[in-house]
Amino acid sequence: MPAANPRSSYWLLALGLILVLLTGGCAAAAPRPPMGSGCGKPPPASPPEVLSIDGRERSLIAVVPPGYRPERAYDLVFAFHGRTNPNTRVRGYYDLERHAPNALFVYPSGLPQGSGRSWWNPGDPADALRDYALFDGLLAWFSAHYCIDPQRVFVVGHSLGASFANSLACARGRVIRGLGSLGGGVNASACTGEVAAMVLHNPDDRLVDFSHGEKVRDLWLEVNGLQDEEPVPVRPRYLNCRRYGGPETVNPLVWCPHDQDFSSRGRYYPHTWPRGTGEAIMGFFARLPGP
Repeated sequence: MPAANPRSSYWLLALGLILVLLTGGCAAAAPRPPMGSGCGKPPPASPPEVLSIDGRERSLIAVVPPGYRPERAYDLVFAFHGRTNPNTRVRGYYDLERHAPNALFVYPSGLPQGSGRSWWNPGDPADALRDYALFDGLLAWFSAHYCIDPQRVFVVGHSLGASFANSLACARGRVIRGLGSLGGGVNASACTGEVAAMVLHNPDDRLVDFSHGEKVRDLWLEVNGLQDEEPVPVRPRYLNCRRYGGPETVNPLVWCPHDQDFSSRGRYYPHTWPRGTGEAIMGFFARLPGP
């Protein structure tokens, strides 16, 4: 059998490279296919209001976008309420849905504790807060029944809900793509992965001291390897923020020490959910590059 001609082999290789370039590198550039196990299946007749998770009946509000199609993959956003405001109320003032009409939203309800509701039991270790299991169970259920993009799972929270979202993103960094939190602290353990984060806190907050927000900021600077980044001012509508990491950074941090001191009813309340926060968080999520 005659020996291969090295020059012919070279031109065959070059031709193959040219074809790849002309087609735009199809294999690499093609949209990521849906990967959730619920993809391609008819969805439930209506979203659930109660699910049995970790041996308990847990109530929730689930919002599926109009025109849901099981052949396309959707973002999934979990929104956690604070100690005193139930999920029915935060769904309104978080104002997330109209800024992401093609995402699925889940608003769980915490369990009663004292005069409010909470996401963990007193004394829970930082790496094992009670309702990490709630998140795990809900994520598994919605991924099995709806077409969820497993690389587009997000968490949002305010006050106690922010503390839980911050802690959850640290503990479940391998599955959470992005975090949006306001006025919370963190029960930090060894974080399991980088997470893109938008963190807001009012320096005049007296319910959750500003130092807790700074701790959350510093945590994500360290986990995401951004300590040496020079922050760049960014201005979402109504907010002043600083971004660590450029537009190509997979897991940036946006830090917003906001100055909105009054509630929507005109009451002095620096712990308030500022005007424009839902729009800013969902815009931040939407612009994140693929991991």
